[in-house]
Order: sequence, then C-alpha cells, then structure tokens
Amino acid sequence: MPPLKKVAFCIFIPMKNIKSFLLYAITVFAIVASIIWGYYERQWEASLPEGGEAVLRVDLFVIYPVLITLIALSLYRLFGKKRE
Repeated sequence: MPPLKKVAFCIFIPMKNIKSFLLYAITVFAIVASIIWGYYERQWEASLPEGGEAVLRVDLFVIYPVLITLIALSLYRLFGKKRE
C-alpha cells in the first residue's frame, strides 16, 4: 500500500476528501443536536402552565432550513457528478 502524501487530522483521510468528511460530520452533528434540542424543548414546554399552548416555536425557522441545506449538500456530494 503506497503511503499517503497528505494526511489530515492524523486519522489518515486524504486531503481531497477532508471537505466531504467535514461536511458529513457537521451534518450528523446538526441532526443529533436538533434531536436533543427537540427533546429538551418538549420537556420545557410540558412544564409550562396549560401545557404550553401559547408557545410559538421560532427556533424551527432556523433549525429546519439549516438541516435541509446540510442534508441537501451532503446528498449532492455523495450522489452528484464526480469531478476528477
């Protein structure tokens, strides 16, 4: 096996793939963080009087577009046209 010329993060990912790796890692982190955020938000909402009927989830206007963008970019990177 030939040695890798450029290595990033000391985990043997070739430099040309580091952008894809970072995109996938950020996407997975954002998905997990949004699931955790939703869990704790539901607990907080349940502790409000009247079950939190008057709560307007403005945070979703930020979370969903970010997740949709990251997932779309990741899918395009996986299944899009390959450049050489």
